[in-house]
Amino acid sequence: MKIFVAGATGVLGKRVVPKLISLGHDVVGLSRTRENEEWLAAHGAESRRGNLFDREGLFAVSADCDAVIHLATAIPTKTRTMLDDWVLNDRLRTEGTTNLIAAALRNSVKLYLQGSVTFIYGRRHGEWVDESCPPAADLPPMIKSSVEMERQVLNSIAHHGLPAIILRFGNVYGPDSEYTMSMYDLISRGKYPLIERGRVYWNLVTADDAAAAVIAAVRHGSKNIGKVFNICDDEPVMYRDLVEFVARSLGAPAPMSIPSFLAKPAIGWHTVEYLLHSVRCMNRRAKEELGWNLLFPTYRARVTKP
Repeated sequence: MKIFVAGATGVLGKRVVPKLISLGHDVVGLSRTRENEEWLAAHGAESRRGNLFDREGLFAVSADCDAVIHLATAIPTKTRTMLDDWVLNDRLRTEGTTNLIAAALRNSVKLYLQGSVTFIYGRRHGEWVDESCPPAADLPPMIKSSVEMERQVLNSIAHHGLPAIILRFGNVYGPDSEYTMSMYDLISRGKYPLIERGRVYWNLVTADDAAAAVIAAVRHGSKNIGKVFNICDDEPVMYRDLVEFVARSLGAPAPMSIPSFLAKPAIGWHTVEYLLHSVRCMNRRAKEELGWNLLFPTYRARVTKP
């Protein structure tokens, strides 16, 4: 197949593109910079200039493609974020998805893969959930855009026959992730706090395993149209345990615990709400129906000094 990838030069895209090419697919990567064009060319992919907010241009650059993968994000990496810092990411998830779905339908693609996030399950006090669990109602603004994104995809499946699959990724981490390295840096200096003692569960997944899930969805897509999959480790981790584990591996000071009312002025109230989501996601469906295998089933298998 000829596969159009939005987000081809992001943390996931840089893993997905070479794997697709090694499997014999032709890959077209959406690009906005010369640097990205050079990376795509060096890895055997075709680069096409455009952006997700230019609908007509998007129609043109994806016109001959058989499949579409939407991995584009713009997650802010600075310590303290305001809602304005999330605007681009929100637009990619809403307006960008609207345009990419329209292009996929116009091109009658065989497969549309949408990257989403497990954060949409919200605060559930450590409850175990699977893909049948609906998104929470009381989500921070920057997570609501992911719910809208999924709504668009599911509506297009139901009403327009879009051959789509949704992959809900846990917290994607890896040595080339700015967010991961920022977290490491703060922990190494004893400046990554435990908000409310860190007694909430996070769902992690390495960038390598997340990319492997995308490849598995491409391989087994025709049998799984219309489905949603949780893409996360076998073992959800308590936020406190993760930060303390990383601190020990770095020989860093033990993290301090602070109440949320002190954390909110320091890093933003919406970021605190984001960090305090607590849910444990089951990944059984992805393993059984996509044949997905994890290289790193738990954070302890991967989290080491970079």
